[in-house]
Amino acid sequence: MTVLHVGASLIGILLVFAFLRSVLQVAVVNRQRGDWLARFVGWLVYTTLARQALRWQSYDDIQDVLAWVLPIYILLLIIVWFGLVQAGFSLLIWSSQAEHSLLQALIASGSALSTLGFLTPPNMIGQLLAIVEGATGLGIVVFYFTFIPGYQTTIQLRQVKVAWLYARAGLGLRNFTLIEWFLLSGASDWNGMWEDWECWFRELAETHALTPMLAFVPTVHRGQTWLAAAAVALDSVSLYLSALEAQAMPAATVCHRTGVNALRLIADELVGSRTPKAVAGRGLARPDFDAACDRLIALGAKVKEDRDTCWLRFAELRTEYEALLPCLADRLLVPLHESLLLRLTTSSLATASASPGSTE
Repeated sequence: MTVLHVGASLIGILLVFAFLRSVLQVAVVNRQRGDWLARFVGWLVYTTLARQALRWQSYDDIQDVLAWVLPIYILLLIIVWFGLVQAGFSLLIWSSQAEHSLLQALIASGSALSTLGFLTPPNMIGQLLAIVEGATGLGIVVFYFTFIPGYQTTIQLRQVKVAWLYARAGLGLRNFTLIEWFLLSGASDWNGMWEDWECWFRELAETHALTPMLAFVPTVHRGQTWLAAAAVALDSVSLYLSALEAQAMPAATVCHRTGVNALRLIADELVGSRTPKAVAGRGLARPDFDAACDRLIALGAKVKEDRDTCWLRFAELRTEYEALLPCLADRLLVPLHESLLLRLTTSSLATASASPGSTE
């Protein structure tokens, strides 16, 4: 019995330590690839809901299913944490002989963890364990009420920029919607625009790479997706850097680099080792590029004369992220044909000028 009690106490300590490690990595430690337990719970929730979502043909219906990813993930993670704590303290209470049966130890542990206090162990060791477990239970509840508003705020901040871009897309989101709207609006602060999108990409990396489940949460408005907004912003800044005679090149360069790094970090978390390497020329078409440049000239932009050099530079810039887009789209269940992630599309650029939504 002595060996059995010692073994039970060691297992109980390990379970409590596993809980502490998990909750600290999720809530405090600011590093990627953090907690394996939270990642497993997230994988379980995503796999289950993805199977249900794939039964639908409409992306709106898929978004309705994926909207449950975050609440179910948080609820299940808290249930797992409660289970670890109760199992660990049940073994500690039983091994300390505070309760002489495992069932009574389990009930006493549940009493302390739920802070109901209907069954307190009679000896001092058991009572001390009950105090620690009760404080742990309160900590889990505080986590629940603290982090849900934080997650919701993160989604809302992401959505503000996505909705802003879709509102200016006119008849449809296209690869160069951002840069075209800027020209049509008559604005002149390129530097401010690229810095604004740089901040959006930076926040995206800091939140969605640390908590990958946020990437699956759909936008508030049906039919919109943050991945398409990111693709449009990167295509626009790539065209700006490669083809336009403009002044805000440093800000645009930083925006491009930040956006590429953000997508790469998120893809590493969602896809891992399956993240593809960039393949030169994938999804690119020179006629589409030339048509886009001609359209920008018609809108009054100063485009560089050496079109061949511009094309090579644009292809080089887009190669840095184009392989990540279909990979992320597949993981997030975003239809490629709706988010314009694979190839340049300029067929309806002319219609965008008729309804650009150019007012602030």
